[in-house]
Amino acid sequence: MKKILLIGESCIDVFKYGDCYRLNPEAPTPVLVPSKEVTNDGMAANVKHNLEFLLNQKIDFVTNKEIIEKVRFVDDESNYILLRVDNDNKIKQLTIDEINIKIPLPLNNYDLIIVSDYNKGLISDDVLKYIIDNSKISFVDTKRVISDWAENVTYLKINEKESVNEQHKDLLLTPKFFNKTIVTMGKYGCKLGDTIIGCDSVDVRDVAGAGDTFLSAVASKYLMCGDIITSMEFANKCASYVVSQKGVTLPKCRV
Repeated sequence: MKKILLIGESCIDVFKYGDCYRLNPEAPTPVLVPSKEVTNDGMAANVKHNLEFLLNQKIDFVTNKEIIEKVRFVDDESNYILLRVDNDNKIKQLTIDEINIKIPLPLNNYDLIIVSDYNKGLISDDVLKYIIDNSKISFVDTKRVISDWAENVTYLKINEKESVNEQHKDLLLTPKFFNKTIVTMGKYGCKLGDTIIGCDSVDVRDVAGAGDTFLSAVASKYLMCGDIITSMEFANKCASYVVSQKGVTLPKCRV
């Protein structure tokens, strides 16, 4: 059994479904009549559920204790999100000593370390660099500005919008990062360097959690096969299935 560690911020996803029969007479907005509520673990906690499903094993997990809640108000018939309200509490930042206390093994004893960094305050650049520098294989999905803290990462995963951030887009084109930055492109698939991996066309019902599924799938498949292109193809299939379903769900196949 492989030894896997996941570090990152978690939240509670809340979906308030209802019907929209009319417009608000006070403003040009629909009136939602709630009928049901669905909750699930989100962000890094969703990555954890995906990893444990894909690999059929438990993993070690370090996350925040503070509650972060994302509440989505959704038209039940169309699955259109009318509004999302985020309730963020200030998260206590991890120190290197705390990480070493919380995990049962030294970092370099793990076969794979994944960081699901939503840049909510749990992990600093210095701590992230320490994690990466002490990993055998590291996959990092991050919302922060990428800089030299990431130079020893095995693979970065970011979305297309994040890849053109003026603060790091030129860095990502350098030899140090060009062939280890995986960019997800929605219905167009993903790319690594000059290689584009297309995906199957599906009817998109809900993109919530799709990035978490892609990260889990590409990292777990790479751990097992060691081929990043095969891993990206597998991750595309997993993410395509998830976006075709309503709400946050798991992929239908294992590694």
